[in-house]
Amino acid sequence: MSSHNRVSLAEKELGRSVVSINPEINQLLKRTEVQTYFGVKNTDQIPKHLIDKLVHHPNFIWLTIDKASDKGRAIDTDLNNPLTYRIMTGSSSGGPINILKGINDFAIGTDGGGSILAPALSCQLPSIIGAGLGLHVKNAKISTDRIAFQGSLGVIGKSISNIVKVMELLTGESLIHCHKQHEKLRIVIPTKGSIICPDNKDMHKKIMTYLSKINLEDYELIEMDMHDIEERENGIQAMRKAFVEKKADLILTAEGPVDVYGYGETIPQHFGDVGKQITKNHGKYLVRAANMCQTTAITIPTPDLASGLVVISKKGVENARQTVKLAKKLEETMHMPDLWKRYFMNEQISDMLEF
Repeated sequence: MSSHNRVSLAEKELGRSVVSINPEINQLLKRTEVQTYFGVKNTDQIPKHLIDKLVHHPNFIWLTIDKASDKGRAIDTDLNNPLTYRIMTGSSSGGPINILKGINDFAIGTDGGGSILAPALSCQLPSIIGAGLGLHVKNAKISTDRIAFQGSLGVIGKSISNIVKVMELLTGESLIHCHKQHEKLRIVIPTKGSIICPDNKDMHKKIMTYLSKINLEDYELIEMDMHDIEERENGIQAMRKAFVEKKADLILTAEGPVDVYGYGETIPQHFGDVGKQITKNHGKYLVRAANMCQTTAITIPTPDLASGLVVISKKGVENARQTVKLAKKLEETMHMPDLWKRYFMNEQISDMLEF
């Protein structure tokens, strides 16, 4: 897709998923080499020096300011998800939409209680958050369920390799090369029957379907009861138990369909039985707690609508490297529909995102 076509698409989305277009874009388009385009979430919480790293990169062009949901809500009632036709997941809502529409190659957002991971899953896109790498927003907040937290920065894009490269630039750390471990890494997964997803499938079975396709000689699987982890406080406690009691190196879940059968948003739950009913079956599990536990987390889309695997690790660069390593292995097992590639991925551009 030509640069001018991208700008035209962005102009069509003004007032919807695009808040504004870089005022210097016409000057930037005079560059002759192939460029990678990105958007930034409409928030004042992203430290300027981090965005400057991207803006000043010779292969990147900042194109858009991407819409965020009102007041940081977990759904964005102003936008529809182009893939599921449902109300868009928030709060980094405009970023993944602008990727699906062919405007940008990646988006920078913020995540407090799933605000990057969940929108990415809902749009079948990979994402990574940097809480475990110290990549924080400016100010701490209180969630709608009254949990104190500090958000993190993250990236939504088209492949694990590409979002990791952007994260490496933001953090200044190499996230690809792992030290050789002497013992098997412990991966905690939910026990059979402890979580039935909104599509009536057992999360344990979903996970094992994909784990069975990769070489597990470097890993030990540890099962743990994870019932009710769709409630954020329970998710936080489950992650602490996995990392402390079970001595997990990694946690793996299969999440979604996100905001298809119900909407994962806290506010309606305060308005009686009707509010509780419409917020059931939202498909968000540990993505709601990953940032609050200061982890590195990566989503890997699966061929099921608005669904994906989530790999989570504790703080630290080496832990993040192990998260990336497993995520890349799992991504290699995924075979998305051809229509997905033709309508949304624009693979010719995606393949050029090497820098």
